[in-house]
Amino acid sequence: MRVLLVHNFYQIPGGESSVVREELAMLARNGVDVELFSVSNNDIRGRVAALSTALWAVYNPRSRDALAKKLRTFLPDVVHIHNFFPLLSPSILDACAAAGVASVITLHNFRIFSPGALLHPAEAFRGRPLGSACWWTVPKRVYRNSAAATLAVAAMIEFHKLAGTWARKVDRFIALTDWAQQMFIEGGLPAERVVVKPNCIARPPAFANRPRDAGLFVGRLDEQKGIRPLLQAWKEIDYPLRIIGDGPLSEFVAQNSSPRITYLGRQPRDVVHQEMQAARFLVLPSLGHEMFPVTILEAFSNRLPVICSDLPSLEALVEPGISGVKFPPGDADGLADRVRWAISNMAVLDEMGRRACEIYEERYTPEVNFNQLIGIYSEAIASRAIRRDHDIEPGRRGRDVARPQAPHDAGGIHHEVRSRSAIGPP
Repeated sequence: MRVLLVHNFYQIPGGESSVVREELAMLARNGVDVELFSVSNNDIRGRVAALSTALWAVYNPRSRDALAKKLRTFLPDVVHIHNFFPLLSPSILDACAAAGVASVITLHNFRIFSPGALLHPAEAFRGRPLGSACWWTVPKRVYRNSAAATLAVAAMIEFHKLAGTWARKVDRFIALTDWAQQMFIEGGLPAERVVVKPNCIARPPAFANRPRDAGLFVGRLDEQKGIRPLLQAWKEIDYPLRIIGDGPLSEFVAQNSSPRITYLGRQPRDVVHQEMQAARFLVLPSLGHEMFPVTILEAFSNRLPVICSDLPSLEALVEPGISGVKFPPGDADGLADRVRWAISNMAVLDEMGRRACEIYEERYTPEVNFNQLIGIYSEAIASRAIRRDHDIEPGRRGRDVARPQAPHDAGGIHHEVRSRSAIGPP
């Protein structure tokens, strides 16, 4: 089987990028002929480039043509898209359809329905179905706190809803949890094409033993990650907290550092694992619906229980009393109470860490994940073959729509080749 992974890397690396690298290596180790086709937001330099990127987020013919060229040379059986936003755009699906190549998209967030991606409470739908028009998010500035930027993303979302892009041009969608699968189906994706496969990570290296003596936060420092409630809670907690990450609130975190709160900034993956092996618990105080935080898997693989927000999106990942404890989202007092319970029950916390590691071994290793992924690829390839046989290739429709050429500063295309029972509180 020949597989082409496709990804738009962000400027600040996150969980999505880790998953792409992990799946690339996993496929190669198992003898799959795999390559990576990628772009990076680091190529967006200056206001003109930023403006052109926003304009072509709806449909970027330059990216479509670049992918079409790659498909002609690599000849994959399936194209697996992890992120197309903002440089690639959904235009790349037309390249797959024209080449008759099966397409798979991993749904790492809600971007195809919502500019805010993680459904932050400030973007609360208040009874609106997920698949309803999202123009109302523009005055709320849910994307980068900018009405103009939110408008650009909303335009992309609504255009592709009207065009039927997701219903007609994608052979399989990968949802990361059962909850996410249900949300996407309710939003309008074809139920028979949305399958569940969790993320995975390789087993971490074992570092020199350090005493487990702190709480730990790892992630992007922004409002959706609950940084403000975290720091508010720690004003009442006499226990060390180490924070790893970067983002819009990095200066705020640095200003609120103290003898108890150590800000380590952005760190490489080995350092993250070292810190996890020296922590008592991971804190995940998210306000928005995390789809499948890789930090949870990293914590579990390092025998680290998780104290997290009680969000529906995290319900199946962190089991209260088994692999962690939970508190109401945004409730600094509730978080402080759970942390105080944790540091008063270290033996119970250690047992949670042991169980968390068992869950990782059972569900989230590359060995388990590989078989699931290959099965999804096979289904997508068979589905695309049936469409070809019935001459209903979705990419053949709607090609008379006039589409201008993308400017040259909309971002560069890169190619990368690689062969390769409850025990907690009530």
